Amino acid sequence: MLTQAPKGTKDILPSEIHKWQYIEKEIAKLCHDFGYKEIRIPVFEHTELFQRGVGDTTDIVQKEMYTFLDKGQRSITLRPEGTAGVVRSYIENGMASHPQPVKLYYNITAYRYENVQKGRYREFHQFGVEAFGAAGPSIDVEIISMLRLFFDRLGINQVSLNINSIGCPVCRAEYNKKLKDYLSPNLDKLCETCNTRFERNPLRIIDCKEEACKKITAGAPALIENLCGECHSHFEGLKAGLENLGIDYTVDKNIVRGLDYYTKTVFEFVSSNIGAQGRYVAAEDMTD
Repeated sequence: MLTQAPKGTKDILPSEIHKWQYIEKEIAKLCHDFGYKEIRIPVFEHTELFQRGVGDTTDIVQKEMYTFLDKGQRSITLRPEGTAGVVRSYIENGMASHPQPVKLYYNITAYRYENVQKGRYREFHQFGVEAFGAAGPSIDVEIISMLRLFFDRLGINQVSLNINSIGCPVCRAEYNKKLKDYLSPNLDKLCETCNTRFERNPLRIIDCKEEACKKITAGAPALIENLCGECHSHFEGLKAGLENLGIDYTVDKNIVRGLDYYTKTVFEFVSSNIGAQGRYVAAEDMTD
């Protein structure tokens, strides 16, 4: 109906806009304090950017993107998240030649065609930070501490931090062999989606929310117990850094994140899944 907003969208009315403005000001202040500069990226990008960057086996690419042909018959997609566009901008604008690390933040609307439920919309708002050119765990500690401080400033105190490592492409390849050996006897019991993931991205099966799949993967080998030496040292450095700052955490081996560009550290603050993030592959690798 023309008199109703499209399903999955929400008006922000004058009576509540002050709440949004307050949070946006706190975001800008927090990022300024930590040396992150704002970047603004297009609402739409070439579809291939998300297929290659986010991963063509992810639910976002397979099921949730708003994709269409423009008048030049080019495939265009409304951004379903912020990272891919920021990485594209970093490469396109030659920011690799800038003093490193390059630290950026964004506060955007994003679009995914998914089931509408409480707190989940098809047009939603996403705040994120990206740090390019920082290989060690200290940048992971910094970003986690930023989010912890942000919650403190907003008076959100009842949150707990879960962390994990999903390794690098080297140790993940070895782990995937073990995981496939474990899953092979139960392929007929996995959901249809997980059967398609088995060959191309078996790690994502651990992230499945179907009860049958969760039961099967409950006893699967843990990636964190199969890290290479470098990734193990990185994770130990992360834990030491958090402990030095007095930030409590729990290691949760089941956090794997759903997007292909994640590597090494992944984490989430738990309070109705209030915040989640992770480390990505180097920007240059995103163009492979």
